[in-house]
Amino acid sequence: MPKIAILSDIHSNLPALKAVLKEIAEMEVDQICFGGDTVGYAGEPDECVSLVREHGGVCVLGNHDFYTLSVRSDRENLPSSRIWKKNPVWAGVELAARTLGEDNAAWLGSLPGVLKIPGAVLSHSALHDFGDWPYLHSLTDARPTLAILRESGDEIGFFGHTHRQEIFYEPKDAILPERLDATRMHLPKGVVCTIIVGSVGQPRDHDLRAAWVLWDSETRIVEFRHTEYPALETAREILITGLPKESALRLLSTEEAKVLDL
Repeated sequence: MPKIAILSDIHSNLPALKAVLKEIAEMEVDQICFGGDTVGYAGEPDECVSLVREHGGVCVLGNHDFYTLSVRSDRENLPSSRIWKKNPVWAGVELAARTLGEDNAAWLGSLPGVLKIPGAVLSHSALHDFGDWPYLHSLTDARPTLAILRESGDEIGFFGHTHRQEIFYEPKDAILPERLDATRMHLPKGVVCTIIVGSVGQPRDHDLRAAWVLWDSETRIVEFRHTEYPALETAREILITGLPKESALRLLSTEEAKVLDL
């Protein structure tokens, strides 16, 4: 059974994606899976999609990917220019819609909402209220998806979307995850849980490094990982492409922001 690196929410952050892929190349990893939102927020959407495809392209559709395809099909799906030009979400979507190559856009449009991977399933936001892109910020949020995982027999689900790394499960279940150390958890057979893998391109959990997970479906150990990358490169590209400063600031420490006079 393979060791799988799961990367989500790259959000057009090419330096972060390259850094994570370089680290993975130095490890014993059998497969890379991607949890959606390859595009959005930052300045290199086409390059990120190409790199994901070069590394197997095993990927699900995210909400920013979906919005990008909607805008490509009809720019009337954008809010008014007064809104989208200043909004980090819509400005990133507009850039991706405008700059994605035809082949990469067609590939993005072919992606499924859910994938079965060894020992688990992978989706972007949740398994319930599909298409509404619900966030799993808490156990209460996760309970409808936990019920689906239990009923389907899939048991373990990997998700992105919140840009944080978390695990949710029913604390009164007979079988529970076992914490091994600060970054690793053992998921015994029969445990039902959601693993939120964090964001490669725009983490929001007080750790500015690129976040991802390593899943070993044989030992049933999930490891939460972080990778250093040159965030200033991404921030400069965001500013060069005319995207909102907020998208750059989210990536930087106070000292790094001073370098760019932000």
